[in-house]
Amino acid sequence: MRFIQGREKGSVTTFLVSALAVLLAVGLVSWLLWRFLGAPSRSPGNPTAQPTPAQSGSFKGDPSARTEDLLKNLNQKLESLNLLKLITREVSSRPATVQGRIISTYHEEFRLPLRYSLSQIAEQLNGAAKALGAGVTSNKKGLLSFGFTAEWTPVEMVFERSSKPQVCLIIDDGGYQRGEALEHLYAFKVPVTVAIIPGVEFSRSLAEEFPAHGVEVMCHMPMEGHEKGAVGGDYQELLKKGMGSALARTKVEKALEDLPNCRGLNNHMGSVATTDPELMWDVCQVLKEKDFFIIDSRTTAESLVEPVARKAGVPVAHRDVFLDNVETPEAILKQMDQLVRRARRRGVAVGIGHFKTKTLKTLEEAVGRFKEQGIQFVYASEVVKDY
Repeated sequence: MRFIQGREKGSVTTFLVSALAVLLAVGLVSWLLWRFLGAPSRSPGNPTAQPTPAQSGSFKGDPSARTEDLLKNLNQKLESLNLLKLITREVSSRPATVQGRIISTYHEEFRLPLRYSLSQIAEQLNGAAKALGAGVTSNKKGLLSFGFTAEWTPVEMVFERSSKPQVCLIIDDGGYQRGEALEHLYAFKVPVTVAIIPGVEFSRSLAEEFPAHGVEVMCHMPMEGHEKGAVGGDYQELLKKGMGSALARTKVEKALEDLPNCRGLNNHMGSVATTDPELMWDVCQVLKEKDFFIIDSRTTAESLVEPVARKAGVPVAHRDVFLDNVETPEAILKQMDQLVRRARRRGVAVGIGHFKTKTLKTLEEAVGRFKEQGIQFVYASEVVKDY
């Protein structure tokens, strides 16, 4: 009897040892599969976020390559719409497991300009996504999600219209200067638009250089005014009241061609030319064909730029405050205060200064102070509207 009990006890022990060995083997295999198929790579001392499981559904192809292509296509469309520069923070990414692989998914955030609604942007981007077999999978509260199936989101884009008072700074008469004035401009570190006179010494080189410094390029189109002579020299492309349609259009087209990265136009002088409805119609037709905008510098109360632009379907806005008619720091700061007060009342205001060292140095000092007070600085392309 004792002999039988001993045998039974030994059998139980053997069974328990065997079961434990099986469990350890299964655990080891599971860990190896996770390590080599599902775990994100890690750098010593720099842990990576855990991947989010994502279902790929009927999606075919390399998910990583397809995601990169989708992001590229969407950003190319944003560039063509003049919106890519409105990104508000660095692109973020997070890992996701798709088809047993770790890939990066992307998140971008942009300011929403006045001329577009979220649905309009969604329509444009959806067209770019469809070229790759993708599309909008979610559209709500400013968030657009893009994917190849409804089960996972390789790209997200957020478009927000700020509730902060917005100030648009336009610096006229660009193209003649570099040196100290340019250094102060680059020190702004906020969105700013420079209107460049075409065909002058540095016009093309500055237009090529500006975007890398966060500066928007606009054409400062010379137009006939009441001034005697051509201020700053003889302009290659000067629009005059009563000018023939073909000649006017040719001059505008040549001016825009001289300025790489240009997406809009405002008038230099123009207190005579901007009162000519036919001439302004010709200007707007060229801008319409290129999907460019126009800003009325309002050098005369009789200007017809805005009503003609609205009729032509060209996005338009106008100048609210001249910042440096009196070229002293005290006067410039007083005008800047007036511009900010208008922005607080109306939501947005447009100020125009000139490409002069004293003006730009004074504005550089003021910009930081107003930014700390909650003012958001924006480009000219963000304040124009379609009517």
